[in-house]
Amino acid sequence: MRREKVEIKKLGINGEGIGYINKKICFVDHAIPGEIVEVEIISDNRKFLKGKIVSHIQRSNDRVTSFCKEDKYCQGCAFTALRYNQQLPYKKGVLKDAIKKYCDFDVESLPIKGTVESPIQRGYRHVVALPMTYFKGKVNAGIYQRESKYLTLMNQCAMQDSLINECLVKIEDIINKHQVRDYNDKIKKGLRFIKLRNIDGQIQVLFVTGEGGIKEEVIKEVSQIECVKSIYLTINTTRHQEFDLQGYKKLYGQSTVSYRLFNQQYVYSIKSEFPVNPAMEEKKLELIKSMIPSDASVLSLYCGIGLMELSMDNPIVAIDEKNYHIKDAKDNAKFLHKENVEFICKGINEAVISQCKKKRFDVAVIRCEELSNAIKQSLILSKVKDVIYVSDHPSSIAKDIQELSQYYNVEMIIPLDTQPYSPKVETIVKLHRK
Repeated sequence: MRREKVEIKKLGINGEGIGYINKKICFVDHAIPGEIVEVEIISDNRKFLKGKIVSHIQRSNDRVTSFCKEDKYCQGCAFTALRYNQQLPYKKGVLKDAIKKYCDFDVESLPIKGTVESPIQRGYRHVVALPMTYFKGKVNAGIYQRESKYLTLMNQCAMQDSLINECLVKIEDIINKHQVRDYNDKIKKGLRFIKLRNIDGQIQVLFVTGEGGIKEEVIKEVSQIECVKSIYLTINTTRHQEFDLQGYKKLYGQSTVSYRLFNQQYVYSIKSEFPVNPAMEEKKLELIKSMIPSDASVLSLYCGIGLMELSMDNPIVAIDEKNYHIKDAKDNAKFLHKENVEFICKGINEAVISQCKKKRFDVAVIRCEELSNAIKQSLILSKVKDVIYVSDHPSSIAKDIQELSQYYNVEMIIPLDTQPYSPKVETIVKLHRK
């Protein structure tokens, strides 16, 4: 096996360490800038090398003992051995690198703020969807890591909310007590996935199974777990994992659960998307709201159930493509006696063209991975004054602001650490019409 010494210069977009061997880039998982490591070369192609750490010749002062027992194997978190305060400038750097690559701006002159840290850095994940796997005589919630056969058991993950972990352990005990098996693709039966959400201490459970569903005894015992407020079933034997496309059957409990935000009560049905990191979602929405004048007319795209929109008094047209989001949003509006928001369920591209022809908007709030051509052209032609664009894809942000730069100035860029210890970064961009 070929071994080399590598000095780690920086971190890559997936959180891997980057060094160079004879001017050829080398990616090294779990390495930190400032370290010198001996690596075993596990991949060598024309463009790059990949190395696996054999030993540390020099360790970084920013390296800490990982709090995760699965740190060497699990690919879910890149930074459990990196001081948290060093992760924040890294995420800002990822954003700046993307803008340098795709834009002709002077990046250093752009108003890019420091990365907003998450108030909760561990145990922040309030939504999990996990495959069920038979291992050592039991069915477990676990993930096989890419490019290996290593199974990471997920019922004690440090990133998951503690109540979710507690429920996972109890549910695993129940399904194994009743000899439930994992999914068998040949016979199309068995337990395939489990999804849990903690919404203000209320757990919603979704079982994804093959044909035949799940035993009544399991449902009865899971329903007796104190924090479990509802149990749903969806049968899915297809290869795709877009479970929301299938019908859900309620097996136990409440059709909705309540969530308190901005001193208001909202309801969530089982399909409507709940934020993975609720504390950071609140910070993000507060920042967006602070950018919107109190008298501005607002177009909000991908509005979800209207958490932000229903906390404002502005005249707002809010659009989402998912009918369950709009149903919850309308129910929330009725419950809160809010008449300033018009909620529309329609394809975003069609809706944005239609709305921008009918009305003049002062502000457009857009939360998506990237802006479609229909959205960009509608913003340009209708002369929307301010655009607030939120995305967790730095390269998409860079490409989109470059394309809009003929009509809009970049007024503010705020990176957000919505998923601590991962390389992901979400960003708010405020654009102002020239």
